[in-house]
Amino acid sequence: MNVMRIPVILGLGGVLAVLAAPAAMAQVARLAAGPVVEVVDPSERISGNAAAGVVLVQDGDTIGSDRLWAYLSEPIPAQLKLRISSIDGRYYAEIDYTTASQQSGWVALDLPLTKFSFLENYKDPLSEIAALLGAANEPRFYPLRWGARHGNTATPPLPPKDTDPLRVYVNTERAQAFVVVDGGPAYCRDASAVSGFKFNAICDVALGDVRNAAADEGKSVVSGIEVFRRSGVRTLAPLALDVLIRY
Repeated sequence: MNVMRIPVILGLGGVLAVLAAPAAMAQVARLAAGPVVEVVDPSERISGNAAAGVVLVQDGDTIGSDRLWAYLSEPIPAQLKLRISSIDGRYYAEIDYTTASQQSGWVALDLPLTKFSFLENYKDPLSEIAALLGAANEPRFYPLRWGARHGNTATPPLPPKDTDPLRVYVNTERAQAFVVVDGGPAYCRDASAVSGFKFNAICDVALGDVRNAAADEGKSVVSGIEVFRRSGVRTLAPLALDVLIRY
């Protein structure tokens, strides 16, 4: 069972979470939330952020206030910022986390959101709700997953592997988007029919498709994802996401 048993201090404001050594007492590693910003039905709906989400999506996954996991890789920043947004721009949340002595691997993210039920009313939340976790002070992102409910006895997701589906949510400003896989374009699907949107394209690739082939032998690392945009016959400069996944 992939449960961490290393003592660790997590959270803001002196919040303490200790992972007991005996297997019977083991708890899921989690990050307590710091300051929260949550907005429903803002007056400005169109996103200014090109990257809106990086999420590992498996069959059976569903959004939930106690279902969000983050997969952290070294180096782990001291401060993380989570952004959750809906495709139509009607919902936006921002939450800060402090990692303290957090180890690499899966960690549960507390979501103290008072309006989270608003998101659960979307018809296809995994396609209409984007989540993005990044270092607070640099453009480096870490993948998320809406997995099993947390709970003290929950089992974290299995470590990522090449065949795992990775979903990238982007705002292309209505240009057609694609990711290069095996030397050719893998086109992203149009995700939005609304005029005011936070993101309008969803790129689904296997984790191994974006793995860094130059990484040391025996190591699997995703150190960046390039999403290209095409307008007519012109290919525009790629949107480069500094994504870090070591698995």
